[in-house]
Amino acid sequence: MKSRIAILATGLLLGAAMFSAQTHSDMKPAPPAACGLDRSDLQEEAKDLAVYTQRMQARIIMIRNSAGIVDNPQLRNALQVDADMWQDQLDHLKVRMTRLQAAIDRCEAREKINGTK
Repeated sequence: MKSRIAILATGLLLGAAMFSAQTHSDMKPAPPAACGLDRSDLQEEAKDLAVYTQRMQARIIMIRNSAGIVDNPQLRNALQVDADMWQDQLDHLKVRMTRLQAAIDRCEAREKINGTK
């Protein structure tokens, strides 16, 4: 029984590491907050980040649901801690999305000001 728990816990840790490595490699570095000639890079990153956070939220829910059906209290606690960790990461990304949207809004405002002069 303990070996099954160890195998499951190892699998969870490896899965989390692979998920983290895959998702971080998929993300492009953030462009500077100032607008260049085209704000499409900012908008593309915002769109990608929105899709990424939605997928991540679904996976967090799956982890929490799995924790609810596990009989072993140690494994249940490990799953809950894992879900909490990922939720913290997701909350951080949502703050980043808010900042990115503010940068996009500033770009649009600058373009309108420059276009009306």
